[in-house]
Amino acid sequence: MKININQTKFLNKDTELAHKDILVVANEGIWEDSVRFKRPDGTPQSQFNVEFKLKDGNVRGTSLNWTNVKLLVKAFGDDSITWIGKEVRAWKTKSEKAKSGFSYIFVPIDWIRDEVGEWVDATGKIIDVEIKREPSAVKEVEDDGDEINPDEIPF
Repeated sequence: MKININQTKFLNKDTELAHKDILVVANEGIWEDSVRFKRPDGTPQSQFNVEFKLKDGNVRGTSLNWTNVKLLVKAFGDDSITWIGKEVRAWKTKSEKAKSGFSYIFVPIDWIRDEVGEWVDATGKIIDVEIKREPSAVKEVEDDGDEINPDEIPF
């Protein structure tokens, strides 16, 4: 399905979503280049844009990170067209990267988090999702040989 994501109303996670809300996957989604997030070399990161039907019946679009996509693949399979109509629960989690300080992770409604933060399915099985991390944007600085004088530190 070709999706014109620019015509989609995006999910306002501050006002339209609460912790543990149940949503329904409304389309198969699409991979696109992010306009906000770049790799260290300046090229855009990929993001998966998908639409969810909210509890009030409205359909809203949102972007899922790679970890969330992998969780949904574990739950529903690797063909996202089969995700349509599946219920997911929105788990509000702390995020240092998000401006608001939190983000949402979407998982099947019968999954929970255990005491150490692992995802557990309805049978009690821990969901093993290997997370691929992008190379760090931190660059090493070469030592210029200058010594630090503690008396010159202003604090």
